[in-house]
Amino acid sequence: MTVESPPILLLAVSGVVVASLVLGAAAAGWVRLPERPASLVTAYGGGLLLGAVALDLLPAADVMAGRGWTAAGILAGAAAYLVLDELLTRDAPAGRVRTSGHAAASGARAHVEAMGDVDRAAASRGQVIAAGIVVDGIPESLALGLAVVMGAGSMGEGGVALLVAVVLGNVTEAYGAAQPLLASGRSRVYAFGLVSGIALLLGAVTVLGGTVLADAHPAVVGTAQAVAVGAVVAVLSTAVIPYAFRQASSLVAVAVVLGLVSGYLLG
Repeated sequence: MTVESPPILLLAVSGVVVASLVLGAAAAGWVRLPERPASLVTAYGGGLLLGAVALDLLPAADVMAGRGWTAAGILAGAAAYLVLDELLTRDAPAGRVRTSGHAAASGARAHVEAMGDVDRAAASRGQVIAAGIVVDGIPESLALGLAVVMGAGSMGEGGVALLVAVVLGNVTEAYGAAQPLLASGRSRVYAFGLVSGIALLLGAVTVLGGTVLADAHPAVVGTAQAVAVGAVVAVLSTAVIPYAFRQASSLVAVAVVLGLVSGYLLG
């Protein structure tokens, strides 16, 4: 595949990814979002993301890689995310921290239980939360990089919807990750610095998605897109919608559908 990935656009999209995470972390230190509205915003962003991957990335993957590789890629992406998520939550204390981060990202107040002595608890919280943001953010950032590749000079069909969805998701997830850190007594500088470092990593993933795959065979790009789709859907199913539903009940369905429609219209 010989698609020249435009460096300016790719760097701009990467910069937006970084800025959205930094903004979310900064907001956690200064703003306390009401739980119900935050849940609905998160659900709307989830619907927008679902629309972007289902209406843009998935059809493109089907064209380039065919149904067999596309289906296999979706399953592989979902499986990879679920395995990593399970590794992060296999012991009870880490599972409670991971659940707290998911809930906080969907608008709930974080209540993090102590895990042994104070130093060990703080370290464990930081490690689990940091790993969780990386695992959740990689497929979305990779999908954005792929959108730039396929757009060849623009964000392509549905690329704008995908970007908006990732920005909304990043803001809420960074907010939800920093909130438990602050609740555990960590400083604003520590929480902001941790999330900012992860933001730079995910920005780099976005650039890699738009450069490493730029000259790959169409089947490889299509399969990579399918993997990203499967992982993103798994993220939505485990880390977004269930916790948003607990806060806003059936209104979450309305918010998700509105997001899906918005994704369709933007595409």
